[in-house]
Amino acid sequence: TMQDEFDDIIELIDENGEEASFRLVTVLEYRDDTYLALEVLGEEGEEPDEAEIVFMAVVRDENGEDCYEPVEDEAVNEELFNLFLEKMDEEAEEEEDED
Repeated sequence: TMQDEFDDIIELIDENGEEASFRLVTVLEYRDDTYLALEVLGEEGEEPDEAEIVFMAVVRDENGEDCYEPVEDEAVNEELFNLFLEKMDEEAEEEEDED
């Protein structure tokens, strides 16, 4: 199933040097860039009532390695969130069609 490939847990170190865990929800393309939609995982994998989604831009560093940068731009964040919601709706509809 499609779902399996998105059970990826990504560990990132935030600017405070704290380790944070995210679940990769989906990948978005926006203006020729690739962004990851990540769900913030609570402590010990607890489910937050309201899933918090953050977007990370996939950028290449000088060694050609992928690294992830938080999206600072509010406008871009909003566009990504709208794309994200559309994509989630589409995927939900596809799942309904399969039944």
